[in-house]
Amino acid sequence: MTSTYNHLLLEEDLFLKYFDYAATTPMCEEALEAYKECASTYYANANSLHDLGTSAEQLYTQCKRTISEVLGADTDQLFITNGGSEANWIALDFHTNNSSGKHIIISQAEHNSLHKICEIFKKEGYSITSIPLDESGRINIGALQNATTEDTCLVALQHINGEIGTMQPIDEVANWCEEKQIKLHVDAVQSFGKLDISHITKRVDSLSFASHKFYGPKGSGGLYLKEAHNTNAKRTSQLMLEGNTIDVPSVAAMTVAAKVTVGDCHSEFTRMKYMREEFIDKLSSINHLIEIYGCENEDFQLPSILGLGIRGLEGQWLMLECNRKGYAISTGSACDVKYNHTPNTLKALGVSDERAKEFIRISFGKYTKLEDVIGLAQTIKEIVYEHLGIDQVEKVK
Repeated sequence: MTSTYNHLLLEEDLFLKYFDYAATTPMCEEALEAYKECASTYYANANSLHDLGTSAEQLYTQCKRTISEVLGADTDQLFITNGGSEANWIALDFHTNNSSGKHIIISQAEHNSLHKICEIFKKEGYSITSIPLDESGRINIGALQNATTEDTCLVALQHINGEIGTMQPIDEVANWCEEKQIKLHVDAVQSFGKLDISHITKRVDSLSFASHKFYGPKGSGGLYLKEAHNTNAKRTSQLMLEGNTIDVPSVAAMTVAAKVTVGDCHSEFTRMKYMREEFIDKLSSINHLIEIYGCENEDFQLPSILGLGIRGLEGQWLMLECNRKGYAISTGSACDVKYNHTPNTLKALGVSDERAKEFIRISFGKYTKLEDVIGLAQTIKEIVYEHLGIDQVEKVK
């Protein structure tokens, strides 16, 4: 951060330890360097016909090819978007415009972008079914099957939940959708860069991702469309994919971030798992007060996202206390928190309003240090004992 912008930050902000990686990530050094080099060298409009424009267009094409390889897709199946929400909108618009059905199935825990898109489709005469999550934070395949009708044209689901980190059974859902000839869209915003999702790409009809979740720049993302060759749909959403001035530096930075994070994803998964275990272990003296939301089966749980509630402490207050003591955590998806909404995930789990107010989310990332994880756990314990008192904590046992 150059001195030009230091006046925008309070001095104490510079020392906050960051535990909100599920909301967004800082750009990694490799992506920052790629952006800087590209912005100073490949600055021409990639749609221009002169040599500088051609060079920028060639770099853009190479970036698309690289990201496609990461996804396990063909280059012409990948479209660069302005982020995950736009990619979700284009995907749903594409599928509904190429189907005669008027019924869409989502989970109650989906990102707000999907819920808002579905509200628009309701006004266009579509029926929307939102299915809840089971106690492990996953959809029940039987519930999906029961919700399916002859008019169902699309199922849209997150791969990984952004508030509690559970993984949806995409293979099972894909099997059902293939059997019933229903299109399947997967929001992979929380999984791209954290897992190798190339096998998911092969099972779905579309998949969205966002650069800022894997240490790339904000305002960039992508959409995989299996049937990108389909030229029947010519609505506004698809025109958005053509003719714009391309932000080549951001695409280049996103591409570098994708290569780095996917290359490191296996070792980082192991590191995140260890930090999660250490964090929970360090809270053992108050574990009778804590409810952790998620899946006990490690095969279906992203370890870097930890959603929990502490009985007797309002999540918003606990978040502010942690902030005061030097730790940046959250009370759920930033899209919900800003508008003081109960997280969609907690609604989908059937959590009471009282318990929902206790919810906090802690998420680890590339630059999280084990000593800071231990420090956060210790800080939370201190806050609990200070607020509830030792006698009260013991009484709750």
